[in-house]
Amino acid sequence: MGKIAILGGTFDPVHWGHVLVAETAASQFGLDRVIWVPDRSPPHKWRPDLASFERRREMLALAIGDRPDFLLSPPEANASESSFAIDTLLYLQKLYPGDRWYWIIGSDALLTLPKWHRCGEIGGLCDWLVAPRPSQGDWKTGESGEIGGVSEWGDCPSGKPLDSGGDRMLVQANAVGRRVAEQMALLDVDIRWEVLSMPAIEISSSQIRRCCAESRDLRYLVPEVVRAYIAAHQLYQ
Repeated sequence: MGKIAILGGTFDPVHWGHVLVAETAASQFGLDRVIWVPDRSPPHKWRPDLASFERRREMLALAIGDRPDFLLSPPEANASESSFAIDTLLYLQKLYPGDRWYWIIGSDALLTLPKWHRCGEIGGLCDWLVAPRPSQGDWKTGESGEIGGVSEWGDCPSGKPLDSGGDRMLVQANAVGRRVAEQMALLDVDIRWEVLSMPAIEISSSQIRRCCAESRDLRYLVPEVVRAYIAAHQLYQ
């Protein structure tokens, strides 16, 4: 039986923070595959400078191209803007039957799990790998129609000070996991969750878009192939 994780998000654009989360999850839990699922154009995140679904998929393909254990999901995995997380998971499970499934999710987005469409069903179908995120109260959460409320990893304010570095984030993420587990238990659903052991990530997609708008260098923020793609297609200008 293989071990497969889903990492969903807007990825507008994908950056080194996303890659670090996926690499940490793969290493810490011995994952055989991480399937990256870019969402389409969620109404709650629509912006005039939102890159097209096709552009974001192309950047993702470039960013993960050197990792055979990182796969880009087929477009059918979230065929429409009204697709939910449960639809994505059930579709992918048909492609890889008999495997154990994980979902990589930011701790802020995990808070919304009890409100997801068919949360009782999806809650027990996979293990939840929780990525710590600082200042959760300041970040955007909420259920997105495209893949069921998975807010984009890294699309948050950057450079926020941490009282005790990564330790505080880990404590906070564990508290979130316990809280959500208690809420799901009220729905007669037992969820399996673990917190990723990883440092704070000070990169955000919104930060990168601002850098592009101000013609600032993206070096060290995104993979070089993504930086070249953004420049070639003049994205986020």
